[in-house]
Amino acid sequence: MSYNNTEQKVENLLVNNENLYDPNNENLNQNNYKTYIKQVFQKNFRRNILILAIFLFLFILEFFIRESLFNSSIKFEERWQNNALKSTIAFYKIITKVAGEYLIVVPVGFVLIYFSFIKSSFYIAGFIFVMHLHSWMKIWYASHRPFWKNKNLYKEICDAGFGNPSGHSLAATYIYLTLYFYLSEIKLFKDKFVNKIILGASLTIYVILIILSRLILGIHSINQVIYGSALGIFISLIIVVILQLHKMSIKTYKSFFKTKKTIIFIISISLILQLFSILSAAILNGDKKQYNELSAIIDELCGIDYPEYRRFNLDGLFGSFVILSLLGMYLGQVVFWYWIDTTYKKYRLDSNAKIQFIVNMSEDDNDLNKENDQEMNDDILIDCLVNNWNKNTYFKNTNLIQRLKLIYTIIICCLPLILFVTIKADNMILLFIFRFAIPFFTTLFLIYSYGIYNLIVIIIEIKDELIKRVNNTNSDNRI
Repeated sequence: MSYNNTEQKVENLLVNNENLYDPNNENLNQNNYKTYIKQVFQKNFRRNILILAIFLFLFILEFFIRESLFNSSIKFEERWQNNALKSTIAFYKIITKVAGEYLIVVPVGFVLIYFSFIKSSFYIAGFIFVMHLHSWMKIWYASHRPFWKNKNLYKEICDAGFGNPSGHSLAATYIYLTLYFYLSEIKLFKDKFVNKIILGASLTIYVILIILSRLILGIHSINQVIYGSALGIFISLIIVVILQLHKMSIKTYKSFFKTKKTIIFIISISLILQLFSILSAAILNGDKKQYNELSAIIDELCGIDYPEYRRFNLDGLFGSFVILSLLGMYLGQVVFWYWIDTTYKKYRLDSNAKIQFIVNMSEDDNDLNKENDQEMNDDILIDCLVNNWNKNTYFKNTNLIQRLKLIYTIIICCLPLILFVTIKADNMILLFIFRFAIPFFTTLFLIYSYGIYNLIVIIIEIKDELIKRVNNTNSDNRI
């Protein structure tokens, strides 16, 4: 790549990073997260209280309409299935398994790769929390699924965990509504109303198809999908609209991981949530006779080999272990920020040189931005680097050794998942510890400590090389 006689397409990370400083939201960029959250909530106090009041009303209303909607669902779903074509049923089977389960990781991966460190962290943390929330709520509500009551509704999609709220509906609404909020802030959609409408309509139709698939296949009732969808919307609004966590400055974000009181508090909350789920599963055993009757139905429809840990309360307990991923993610970042602050505390650049960071380099030499030669101090440099570690252009400039380092990093972070795939045990305690608890915790811990840190190291190597190339080119031009 030649830089001679060409105005380079460069963008100073300080200017490029929306999370470092927003002149229109100075009061939202406090150095302490407590002050930040307090001011954000108070800024639109009436709107935030209204949102909370609406969802409190829906939460209470669900208790009164649950039984009637469930009974109506059984009649509706049986009538619909009797009139549906086999191809239609097959289509919704694909939707519920592929779109509702397998492809759910696609938007999560997209946010992690495309958006800033802060946005992706809160997005993933929210997703983990909603999966934990719906799992222990199922234990408490202990609501049947429609095909348990009417075996004619069974369409080869078996689920032996309790049904309220719908996990697919909750996860889909949270994931795609939050994704819509994030995407609507980028240039392609921000000022283009038509693009924003197309984006919103496409995501809405996709989510509706996922929700419909749960109804049409008799896996969930109307009240269960409505309740799950409402919870997903509610959590998304809390994170993005009420608390505006994605707009937090990197300095404020770091304060979550720097003080002992905060670290102890967040660890304690995570462990209490998990303990709450364990106690719920142990205490709320329900009617043994009813459990035996339901187990007989599952054996008949799903087979006697259907895993015990995926049934009833144990299924909710299994799902609730995902909270350990959140704990691993948090502790991983505690370690990550310690390494960043200690390793790169004295990171220096040539202050006499033009500090230029190549981002989004275009192959078309005519499509170039103006040069920005603003100098940066060390703290801002590292903060900018961390919050923009995932700029695609960085990795376009990797050499063979750096690519091997990337592959090695990915392998190390994914190693604990081998336990999830291979461990099989009859003992429930061993199963939960070695198949769920350890892999969930360790994988997220490694990703957010060693994984992201190693990527930062590689990016710094790339940046150093790019800076040298630009500086050498500038020297040649002066000659």
